[in-house]
Amino acid sequence: MKLPIKTDSLLSLEKEIAALEKELGQLEAALNGFESRIRVELQSQILRIRQLTFLYKQQKAAKKAKRTEQKKKGKNYKEPKGIVKLAKKEQNPKLSIGDKQELKRLYKEAIVHVHPDKFPGYNEEQTLRATNLTTELNALYKRGDLEELNSFHEHIISGNAMSHQSFQVESIVDKDAMLSFLLKKKNSLQQSLAETMQSELYKVFTSDKDLTAFIDELRSQFEQRIVQLEKRTKKGKN
Repeated sequence: MKLPIKTDSLLSLEKEIAALEKELGQLEAALNGFESRIRVELQSQILRIRQLTFLYKQQKAAKKAKRTEQKKKGKNYKEPKGIVKLAKKEQNPKLSIGDKQELKRLYKEAIVHVHPDKFPGYNEEQTLRATNLTTELNALYKRGDLEELNSFHEHIISGNAMSHQSFQVESIVDKDAMLSFLLKKKNSLQQSLAETMQSELYKVFTSDKDLTAFIDELRSQFEQRIVQLEKRTKKGKN
């Protein structure tokens, strides 16, 4: 016989998730500030690299167009038949056709339960919640995150997404579904935190390395890149 889910277990999970969200948010804010400081210090080099990169791409495109025009003057040249269509950039190219269909199905099923336009009688609080859920659902679909979307779909279909108030167990419609959702959310946050702490930016941020020295190293690398791009673009003019 299946044992009932204890209220304390759900509350404990919610507290753990709140703590993880706070830790991740603070860490991301600190790293964003750190990265912004670096960008400010190197903004002239970054701008120059962007300008030269754009110029280099223009030169390559011009060369390609020139070669095409030269080919057209040849006796054996034949115009390509039909229109060559460029492949669309996929948000998640790893998804199979079946996964894409499943992603679409889950999205369509879930959006009906939370889209604000479907419920004109909602009060202001419910409308805001529905709007936030719809925004998150759209982001997951656009990103092509099948695993996360599947978990979010279950959370919405169970009724918990629209009914549950944080740390109020009595507002949970389906405790089994809520437990599953919270466990997955906790795991996802732990994974995001671990990935953030493994990033190169975090390693520099938490190291004893002097920031000024680090920026000087980056500036030197950027200047070398600028020299390389200037040589390439200069050759492209010839």
